[in-house]
Parts: sequence; C-alpha cells; structure tokens
Amino acid sequence: MTDASQIFDYARKQFNDIAEDVERHFESVAGQLRGYLPVDTSFVRPPPPPRRLPPPSTLQVAQRWMLRHQALTTAAVAFVVTGSIGAFVFVRSRDGKRKRRAKRSASGARTDVVVVVGAVANPLTSALYLDLERRGFVVYVVASTSEDEQYVRSQSRIDLLPLNLDLVDPFAAQEQLARFKALLEREHLAFDSAEPHHLNFTGMILVPDTQSTIASINDTSSEEWSDALNAKVLNTIATTQLFLPTIISHKAKVLLLTPSVTPALKLAGHAVESTVYGALEGFVSSLAAELKQEDVSVSHFKLGNFDIPSVTIKQRRDGVPKPMLRATPLRKLHDSVFDALVASRPRRTWHVGRGSLAYDVIGNWMPPAVIGWMMGAGRRPAQAVVEEVREEEMVGSQGSLTWEKIEQEA
Repeated sequence: MTDASQIFDYARKQFNDIAEDVERHFESVAGQLRGYLPVDTSFVRPPPPPRRLPPPSTLQVAQRWMLRHQALTTAAVAFVVTGSIGAFVFVRSRDGKRKRRAKRSASGARTDVVVVVGAVANPLTSALYLDLERRGFVVYVVASTSEDEQYVRSQSRIDLLPLNLDLVDPFAAQEQLARFKALLEREHLAFDSAEPHHLNFTGMILVPDTQSTIASINDTSSEEWSDALNAKVLNTIATTQLFLPTIISHKAKVLLLTPSVTPALKLAGHAVESTVYGALEGFVSSLAAELKQEDVSVSHFKLGNFDIPSVTIKQRRDGVPKPMLRATPLRKLHDSVFDALVASRPRRTWHVGRGSLAYDVIGNWMPPAVIGWMMGAGRRPAQAVVEEVREEEMVGSQGSLTWEKIEQEA
C-alpha cells in the first residue's frame, strides 16, 4: 500500500466518523423534542382572514336610511306627491289663463298670416278661423266657390279674408297664388306716417272634412268613393302642393286637423272615413319627412270629442239628449293650435279632445275582436244608429254625435 492510498483511507475514515457524530447528535435532539411534544399533535392550518364586503351602493344606503327613518320618509313622500299635484294644477291653470296673442309690428299692425284650408261652413273650421282672427292673425280662408267666398265675407271681420283658389284650373290657381306671394313680399303701412312692415306667413292649417255617411262597402258606389277621395284627399294634397314653395321660403308650419276616434277603431260601416283618414295620415307623414330637410315643421292634430257651442245649441233645440260624458271645450283646441303655430319646434302629433288618445291606443293595441265586443257588436244593428243620427247634424259637428254614441256603447 502506497502512502497516497493510506492518506486517502485515513481521510475517508475521519469523514465517516464526523458524519456518524452529526447523525447521532440530530437523533438525540429529535428524541428530546419528541419527549416534549404530544405524539398525536398534527399541524393545523390557520383559518383564512375574513372576507371584506364591498362598500354599500348609494341605493343601499338610501334604503337603509329609509328603513331607519320610516316616519320621516313617509312624510317626505306625502309632501312630494302633494307638491307635484299642486304644481301640476298651478301650471295647468296658469297655462289656461295665459293670453295668447299674435305678434304685431311697431305701429300696432298685424304681421302674422295664417291660411286655413277646409270646409268653410263647417262649425269646427269656422270657429277655428274666427278664433285665429280674434287672437291677432291675418287669416286667409281658401274659398274654391263663390258660396264659400260669400260665407267668409259675411263674417264681417276686417282681417278675415277669402283666398280664391281654383283647383280645377292649375294655371288660374298659380296666378291667384302669385298675388298672395306678392302680398307677402311687398311692404305695408298701417297709416301714412307709420313705419313700413312685411307680412310673415306663419302657417297653413288643413281641416279637411273627413266625415261621411255610415254605409257598408257593398252599399257604397264607386262614384261615392271617387267623390270622397277627390274632395277630401286630392283637394287637400293639391292645395298643399300649390303652397309648398311659399311654405318653404317662409318656414311656415303645416298643421293637419282630422277627427281620429272613429278611424282609430276601424268600425264597420265607416270604410270611406277610415280610408280618407288613412290616406291623409300617410300623406302628412311623408310630407313631414320631406319638409324636415327644409327645416319646416309639420304637425298632425288627432281630434277627439269637442263641445261646439253652435252645434250644441242646435242639438238641444232638436231634442237630442245630452251626452253622459262632458266633451272638451273648444278653447282647448284653439289654444293648442296657437301653441303649435308659435312654437319653434312643435310636436309631431297632438292628441286634443276627449277620447282622442284613449281610442288611438285602443285601436292600435287591442285585437279587433276585443274592440268589437267593447262596441257591442251583434247587439244593435248599424242601421239603427244611422236612423238615430241625422246626417246633417253629424256632418256639421265633425262627427261629435257619432263619438258620443261610441263612448256610450263602450
């Protein structure tokens, strides 16, 4: 054995002795620890920290506060409700008492011009243009016949004038309308030393007579259909076309007034009236879309039941029973028309008159079977209603008698 191998064996022996000493030391320490610790003790993981809840939202804080202060919350709610009702009543009463008058020039002359197109002698139309004249407008009523012109002049109002418009002859109608345009363009003097002023074309009001006799489609001849569509639809469209350039240049407003109770329900025997109403509604919708690009407002007034004084007096004289439900005063319609004429951005659709909005919703959302049951289909023949309502009264009152019977049956 060489010296190198002896040295290597000696080093290995020393290393093994040191390792055995270290191992015996750790075993003795472990034995002492086992003597101090219980044998069945196991490691237990500490519990996780409690989860923090997110902060309450504003709604939760408000709900908790209201639960803690129920008496104060009840008093606050009662105060808000009563205050809102009081404010609504106050605003409505103030709005009803507000004076609505057209603008005048510095010299006191009338400057706003309104054109009314419709059945001249109809009580609703005549009451409308007379009210507009009283409010300070210069009112021109389109008269296509000499009888209509004489009827307008018989009202004896200085600023209520007939506007002759021959729709049968387009060239004559253009010449007549050219005179109206020249009237708007030239200067006017209220008196000799007054400051000159121009007339402002404020709006055109279309009041077509959409009423017709109650008859089934089988009993309505083609001539009656043609007369109704020509007189009530085509004349309205032709008149509007003639005035369109003037309307666009003056940014005048266009208002269409049509009774909507019977057409909304689409009752049997009212095919002509429903067809005329649908045609006019489609026309005014397209007209509004086209004139919107020219910054011209178009409004559709869907009328309900109104109390027209002249018609009411005639009905009482003829012994017509008083309706169970009170009709809307005619002043409500006049105020709404004035508001639409002077508003910068009037609403697209106006529901004015009792039953207008309610029957519109019913006709659009309820099934026809339910509407027929509400109207008492099968209980009373339609001919009986025709015999009870005189035709001239129904036409003169814009169908107010028909609406009253609808509401009584409903």
